[in-house]
Amino acid sequence: MNKITWVNFLHIYQPPWQNKGVIDQISSESYEYLMTLFEKYPNFRASLNITGNLVEQLDNYRPDLLKRLQVLVNKGHIELTSSSKYHALLPLLSKSEIKRQIELNQETLAQYFDLDKIKGFYMPEMAYSDDVAKIVKKMNFEWIILDPINYKDNIEEDVLYINKKTKLKVVFRNRAISKAYPAEVIYKKLKQNAPSETIVTGSDGEIYGHFHEDWQGHIEKILANKNVELQTVGKYLSSLDQTKKISLRDASWESLPTELSQKIPFALWNDPKNKIHKSLWKLVALATKLVDKYKEDKNWHWARNHLDRGMSSCTFWWASGKKPSDFSPLTWNPDMIDNGSEELIKAVRSLDAASNKEKIKAEKIYIDIKKTTWLSHWNKYNKK
Repeated sequence: MNKITWVNFLHIYQPPWQNKGVIDQISSESYEYLMTLFEKYPNFRASLNITGNLVEQLDNYRPDLLKRLQVLVNKGHIELTSSSKYHALLPLLSKSEIKRQIELNQETLAQYFDLDKIKGFYMPEMAYSDDVAKIVKKMNFEWIILDPINYKDNIEEDVLYINKKTKLKVVFRNRAISKAYPAEVIYKKLKQNAPSETIVTGSDGEIYGHFHEDWQGHIEKILANKNVELQTVGKYLSSLDQTKKISLRDASWESLPTELSQKIPFALWNDPKNKIHKSLWKLVALATKLVDKYKEDKNWHWARNHLDRGMSSCTFWWASGKKPSDFSPLTWNPDMIDNGSEELIKAVRSLDAASNKEKIKAEKIYIDIKKTTWLSHWNKYNKK
């Protein structure tokens, strides 16, 4: 019987303004489900990115799950990676903001986990740029996981790729399997006695139980199958002997070749044709400028916190109005755009020292975002 080695990378996250009811629902449907699978099957291994923001949310709403996660990490069943605390799309930020978002994440993780064991780094949405990679390397991370679209050539199986510019180790996920339901694909390969192979997947952890209900039990059938070897990314990388140095290009795990040919590597978050995106980034720039300008303001820490939260990728993703994959919702939600833009405007409103002129300028941008969002929504989705 042929064998399959499954290197499974999972990413879990909720926006900073997510309400308790939604977190409770997703925790019960997905996070608790995953923890139970790890506990039930001692051979289950995976790498996991949990943002510092979600760690704090679980500590507030589901501390029982956080404790179970800590046990699984300590036992070596789960390998943690670091990331951006509020899931900001890092290539679209300044170098100082990139560094800050990573430092915030590290500070939070350090309160619950051993940072010395965290060697990998997850760029939110697998959105890569050389500037981000250089900062990641300087902060002593050893490897990153990306989508094949970041590399112009074909991906060879069981090759250790090294980023020429940073010396970071790079592992590439299988996009097609990752955007499906990986457990079902692997189960079918086993049933067909497909050739032995290594499959690297990278997906949202919420696909297990929340976005997809595995009523046929594919994941448990795989975990109980002796012909499947499960590995963390770190373990997999340490097993590779053949190396290859490569160059990478800007893109995310949702980027399309047509978008790259148009030089739009991050279309779901910064599409030049998207009026809401343009206004959101205009507000980000102004809020950042004012927060940097008034560092002595008595409310600076409040302003800074609102700005950090407003940079969440959700603010922009939910304004793109596309359907990236079968397991993805339509990326349009006016309430989510409102939540993110409100964090950005609160950053400006919090600054006592900011002038009326500066605040009114920010308010006009904010009002334009709200107006464009809701007019677009009702014109397109209200059929009455």
